[in-house]
Amino acid sequence: MNIFPEYSLNKNEETDEKVGFKEIEFDFKSNRVVIKDGKVAFLDEVHRVKQWVELLLRTELGKYRVYDDTEFGILSLYKLRGNSFFNTPFGVSELERELKEKIENKKEVKEVVNFSVNIDFNTLKISFTIKLKSGNTLSDASEVDINGL
Repeated sequence: MNIFPEYSLNKNEETDEKVGFKEIEFDFKSNRVVIKDGKVAFLDEVHRVKQWVELLLRTELGKYRVYDDTEFGILSLYKLRGNSFFNTPFGVSELERELKEKIENKKEVKEVVNFSVNIDFNTLKISFTIKLKSGNTLSDASEVDINGL
């Protein structure tokens, strides 16, 4: 007789994929977790990918130890910045290549299309469309303050 409960560690991969996980909603403007009706708000697949992309754009590669050995973050947006860098075709293509590569490595993403970069004085506006494997489409436009980098 054992005082500890017995359970099996054999997991069924199919049930793991169906159950998935829940990701909490985070408001980047107020830097707070979103709470609705006194409970933490959770995200669906489309909003989960959108929040992940926002975090990716805000994270400099190699800056935070929590992301060591994960390759999470963007290098070209932070290390290669300059007043005229994003006005050059090389700068835009390098940023596009790195973002597409990072986003397409996410398991829910099928492809990234319609990529464009626009500069407006101190703001870099990055727009793209993400096609998910589930068939959903996510159009995202993110603004990055160049002086804040």
